[in-house]
Amino acid sequence: MKILWWKTTILSVLVLTLVCLLILKIVVSTKGDWVVIEEKYFPARDGHGPLGIKTGKQLNPPQNGSSCAMKFDNGHTYSVDCEEYLDYNIGEEVRIVSIDNNEVKLRRK
Repeated sequence: MKILWWKTTILSVLVLTLVCLLILKIVVSTKGDWVVIEEKYFPARDGHGPLGIKTGKQLNPPQNGSSCAMKFDNGHTYSVDCEEYLDYNIGEEVRIVSIDNNEVKLRRK
């Protein structure tokens, strides 16, 4: 009877560990989802705020000093480093690695 109790305990611990790992995987994977770039914003000549390439829409001036931004298919618009992400294209699928002070770091496939 004692052996059956040990086997049940070990099986319960393993099932609980598996459930915890699955929950952890779901939480971590939603943090850096793959998104598609819908619009790129670059500095406008008049100096007011970034101007969209595709739509021509002008954003409010950013508070963090970055003059470039990108809008993604998840509905968010983040500031980006102009020189680092210059060669990213509209419609390209990227992964958001981190978001610090509304400035995003991206990774390609």
